[in-house]
Amino acid sequence: MDTYFRLDDGLRKAMERQLLETIPLHLLERGWDYYRREKVLSVQVMDGTSIYGTVRDTEIYAVTIDADEFGFSTCTCSSSGHCMHMAAVYYAYCHYAGESADEVHNRLLYGGDLVTAEKKPASGGNLPGDAPLEEKPDCWFSEMDRQHGDVWRQCRHSLHPLQAVLSAIKGTSRDWDGAVKRLHWMHAVLFIVDQAEKAYSATDSYSRYYYEMAFARMTEPWVTHYQEMAAELEPGKMSERENAAVDSLIAFFHARDMDREQQLHRWELLYFSLWTKLVTEPNRRLSEENWLREAKEAGNSTFFYPMALAFLAFIDLRDEEAVALLKDTAFNRTSLLACDCAMQRLGEGDWKRLGSWMDFINGGLQIERKSRSFGPFLSMCRLADERQPDNPQWQRYLISYLPQSYSALTEHWLGRQQYDQWADLQMLIGIDPTELDVQVLRELSKSAPHVLMPLYHQAIDAAIRSRNRQGYKTAVKLMKKLERLYKAEEQQERWSRYIDGIVSKHQRLRALQEELWRGKIIT
Repeated sequence: MDTYFRLDDGLRKAMERQLLETIPLHLLERGWDYYRREKVLSVQVMDGTSIYGTVRDTEIYAVTIDADEFGFSTCTCSSSGHCMHMAAVYYAYCHYAGESADEVHNRLLYGGDLVTAEKKPASGGNLPGDAPLEEKPDCWFSEMDRQHGDVWRQCRHSLHPLQAVLSAIKGTSRDWDGAVKRLHWMHAVLFIVDQAEKAYSATDSYSRYYYEMAFARMTEPWVTHYQEMAAELEPGKMSERENAAVDSLIAFFHARDMDREQQLHRWELLYFSLWTKLVTEPNRRLSEENWLREAKEAGNSTFFYPMALAFLAFIDLRDEEAVALLKDTAFNRTSLLACDCAMQRLGEGDWKRLGSWMDFINGGLQIERKSRSFGPFLSMCRLADERQPDNPQWQRYLISYLPQSYSALTEHWLGRQQYDQWADLQMLIGIDPTELDVQVLRELSKSAPHVLMPLYHQAIDAAIRSRNRQGYKTAVKLMKKLERLYKAEEQQERWSRYIDGIVSKHQRLRALQEELWRGKIIT
């Protein structure tokens, strides 16, 4: 590369030093994530002294990094200082200049060359100054990162290296006080899940779908364990050390980019698992709500802060306020929370509050039919109709989403033994009896044969309209089954009139008449 199109070593080192001194580590991490996810659209050197680049985020931002006067560096985003977009552009420049961006990232975050987890010195459970680790909850995350912060790099195809780390971290607190140990283990799970998130972000886009499934299966029991431990917390009985540990967990979520795209986990659920218990503490809840409102007003989030405020309002039975908050977010990002809230109100039998949530979800699905909340919404409609059968709204919802809701509505009406409605639906969709489950046909033939008759009539007419020999043979086979239904209903006379009508109506179709004779429908 021509020297004009790259910074000289002195300027580059000065720029890197300024980046490290002025951009917080968590923003360097976010910048690295942006670079790895190819959000840097362009990068170039200007006059041999500045780097110019563009980054795709909620908008496309223009970044200028001035190596001579770093304080003059700018980004068109809303950040008042140096930001993650600058870090992302710098990583892209390093790659552009032929240097390993991975090594640069490691140098910025850890200093010097990459130190693997195996080479890091063990702490022995104590911190500098001989302070026992058990007494320093605010140091738990930093100690875990010091010893194991690079293990995610070993997770090329599997998260198994993280399982050993999780066991090792838990082992350090095995003999601690039970309540403190529980909180330490919650820290451990969050740390390991975050490591899994880093490993997932580093995967290439072509195989990401495979990694998402494999990694999620691996972390599922860890997440479940975290949620179980969170459910055991007793806020009103916590010691000073336990409260300090809880403050550390809250600070972890505050520092994390909860809005990040293409995350492996639903981090908001981990946050909610904690706050479901903490919400009973008025002072802590008020402090959290104030922090969330300030963050929301600062425009730092597209969905998490209003969603977190909605969750706290929901816990406090302020459902209408919660729904109003979610209406200001992207439906696809918050719809699953709405489903969780609706399911809880359904379980409580709180029909008024449930109605608010179901109206909100229904409104969103009218626009975003492919939302992940579509299946849960249909399931809740079915369950609500079973528990509140006098409210026709639940079936109206199901019907309004036809044909996508066909399977759910079919199963629901069969389960409720609403056979006439079930049969009308099959005719509306144009279902042939041969396409139905054999077991369903067998059961209906015994319990409600009359509802199958119109289906066979419709299918027979369609087969005859094909105007070919194979269609006529199919019609005769269907007639034989229909005949059994008439006999089961003791309506032989109606059967005879039906066959006479078929013969008369299609008397010019000689091939059909032959098939009727061969099938012994007529003699």
